[in-house]
Amino acid sequence: MAEEEKQAEATTEETPAAGKPKKKPIATIGIFGGVMILEGLGIFFCMKFFGAEPDPTAGMDTNLTVTTAPFEESKEFKVASVRVQNTNGDRSILYSVGVSIRVHNDHEAMIEDFLKNRSATIDDAISRIIRSADERHLSEPGLETLKRQVRFELSTLLSDDTIIEQVLIPEFTPLPTGF
Repeated sequence: MAEEEKQAEATTEETPAAGKPKKKPIATIGIFGGVMILEGLGIFFCMKFFGAEPDPTAGMDTNLTVTTAPFEESKEFKVASVRVQNTNGDRSILYSVGVSIRVHNDHEAMIEDFLKNRSATIDDAISRIIRSADERHLSEPGLETLKRQVRFELSTLLSDDTIIEQVLIPEFTPLPTGF
C-alpha cells in the first residue's frame, strides 16, 4: 500500500503542474501579433500619405476616333423574326427572336435581293443557332455570342464577311414552356 500512496501523491503533484497554462507562448503570440498590426498600419499610412494617386487617363489614347457610322451612311434591314424552342438548359424554353442587320448604303440593293430570295435559308440558319445555343449564351446581357454566330452564318451565306456592319437583336423574349 505504501507504493500505491506514493503513486497517488505523485499524480496529485503532477496534476497542478500540468494544469498550469504556460504564459510564454501566449505572450510571444501577442507580441508577434501586435508587431504585425503595427507594421501593417505603418505601411498603410506611408502609402496613403507618400504614395501617388493613379492616373485615370493612363490607358487612354489621345487620338479618339468615332466608331459608329453617321446615320446617312448605313441602313438597317429586318432579317428574320422566328420562334424557336431551346432544350439545352434545365427546362425547355421557347424564344421569340427578331434579328436585324446594319449595312453600308452601297450594299442596299444586294441585301434587299438577298433577303427576298433567301428568307427561308436565313430563318433556318438563325433557328439552328438558337436551338443549339448553350443556356449561358442565351442569358448574356448583350447577347454577344449569339450576335457573333448570326453574323458568321449570314456572312457565309453572303460569301463576304465585310458587308454586315452590325447584327442587331431588338426582340429576344424567352417564353418558358412545360411547367
